[in-house]
Amino acid sequence: MKPPFGSTIENLFSGYFAAVMATGIVSIALLLAREKLFSLWFMDLSLLLYVIISLLYFTRAIVYPGAVRRDLTDARTAFNYFTFVAGTDVVGTRLAFASQYVWATVLGIVGAASWLILIYFVVMAVTVYNTRPEEQVVSGGWLIATVGAESVTVLAAVVAPQWPAVSETILFAAYMFWAVGILLYLIFIAIILHRFFYYSIKASDLQPSYWINMGAVAITTLAGSRLSANISLAPFLATVDPFVEGVTIMLWAWGTWWIPFLLLIGVWKYFIQRERFTYHPSLWSIVFPLGMYTTATNVFETVYRLPFLAAIPIFSLWVALAAWTIVAVAFLWQWRRRDAASVSGGNSL
Repeated sequence: MKPPFGSTIENLFSGYFAAVMATGIVSIALLLAREKLFSLWFMDLSLLLYVIISLLYFTRAIVYPGAVRRDLTDARTAFNYFTFVAGTDVVGTRLAFASQYVWATVLGIVGAASWLILIYFVVMAVTVYNTRPEEQVVSGGWLIATVGAESVTVLAAVVAPQWPAVSETILFAAYMFWAVGILLYLIFIAIILHRFFYYSIKASDLQPSYWINMGAVAITTLAGSRLSANISLAPFLATVDPFVEGVTIMLWAWGTWWIPFLLLIGVWKYFIQRERFTYHPSLWSIVFPLGMYTTATNVFETVYRLPFLAAIPIFSLWVALAAWTIVAVAFLWQWRRRDAASVSGGNSL
């Protein structure tokens, strides 16, 4: 028996956990800015979204397994499933800040296990099944694999002090995820830039997921900063900390470089090419990098004692909040028009 809104569930966007990522990271950014009440509101909303979207995806997997299989074997959509990993870990990190360490640890285990399963399955699926040329499949969404790996590191580094008997083991695993995430970023960003430079680009090609080019570096910066903050718990971290710190500073600079370029892309897309702005779930992939850059810079400047950067997260927090509000309003507007959207055959969510 098909569930209500069957068409909506069958065609559900494969990366909708980006909404959880965006809402959760805004909550963390607000907490770091000492806006506790608003942070709690966003935390509750991120938990609600996590439960709702999980149920939708579970229903989709049971009722429409063919649709899930299609997404997981398509190079254009398969990497979007890493939003589940990142969404799980972002929610877990926020729960850890609320002293819910057991739940945070459980979510961390789920996130790490999911990433390990997905990375091998997706890479093999793309290797075996993809027959499309590079310019048709490559997007910033591929970098969500890096975001997922780094989200595991962040959550592990936050909960490690609560489990002193195994803290060094947790941090060693966290370091491994951090390192592998960086290597994946270097591989995928080279492919993405090759796509930018050597193939023609249309406005419709420049999807919001390209903001993950910056967001992946921002969360890697946050992960490196969190590792450095835990050097007293693991002797090996003290040994590698100069490397971690150097790479982290380099990555923060690279992430900062991306912001003006991505803004220029947006100007070209919407003002010069005059593409119409409409809601699509991938828009949450703009909100998350903005919130992550805010959070990463806040922690980065604190851990490495760079007070001259303190004004950046104050400003970027408002930008992230504005972006979240715009996308949320666009979603609500689209929800009102869901019947017309389903008739046209598009994703209504």
